[in-house]
Amino acid sequence: MPVIAVMWGLGLLAAIALSLSWNGNVTYGMARNSLEAAAINVTVEAAVNRAVAALFEPRPELRWKADGTPQSFAFEGKRINVSIQDELGKIDLNQAEESALINLLKSVGLDSTSATALADKIVDWRTTTSLKHLNGAKNSEYRASGSAFQPRNGPFQSVDELLLVMDMTPEIFRQIEPALTVYSGHQFIDPQVAPREALQALPSMTPDAIAAALAARQNLPADGSTFIGTASLSGRAFTIHTEFREANRMIRNDSVVRITDDPKQPFWLLSWKYR
Repeated sequence: MPVIAVMWGLGLLAAIALSLSWNGNVTYGMARNSLEAAAINVTVEAAVNRAVAALFEPRPELRWKADGTPQSFAFEGKRINVSIQDELGKIDLNQAEESALINLLKSVGLDSTSATALADKIVDWRTTTSLKHLNGAKNSEYRASGSAFQPRNGPFQSVDELLLVMDMTPEIFRQIEPALTVYSGHQFIDPQVAPREALQALPSMTPDAIAAALAARQNLPADGSTFIGTASLSGRAFTIHTEFREANRMIRNDSVVRITDDPKQPFWLLSWKYR
């Protein structure tokens, strides 16, 4: 019996030691992951602040453009790639006329009938009334289809919410997402800062016309007619895309900010998303 008791005690001590070792490894791993996540967040924050400062740069030749033109700077030994996209260059899901949505959907390959039907459903999602477009969908249609979702019957809160709209597919969404926003608050887009995907949705914009428009921007100063001094930035929203390598992997973040007229807090963070 004493021998059995000793062996049992040794086994118990071994199990305890193994448990402590495992817990220690887990704790170390969690701490390391937390430190890496914190370092990544700090780098993205630095990029966002650098981009906002570049928008307010008083010297026109050094001011960063807000049409998605790539920029880069060094931070803590890393090369950070950054681009700024003015949300005024995108189609606002909550403000755009249905015709603009139809043109956007047709620009990615949908025929007129399919584009109109899907645009009807997009507009019905954001419309507060119970009235339905000819090919649209309201609560009863979502229930009949067995959908787990119901239309918001109010403004889109994010572009990603578009994935919940009936008949929207991930493939269509992937193609039109770069052209869309919920932050501009304007019915029309500014073609001077519009990405290629948004330009494609404009009437009479051929591939050659789009290529010419994008090429012409390279010769425009950052303080062109879209940027008339920094005071005009107040209230404007911008997506700041950040890319850098961390621990053998590429980090990509999209942050949306709205510029204020408060020098103590020059911008509000509206969205923060890793890709």
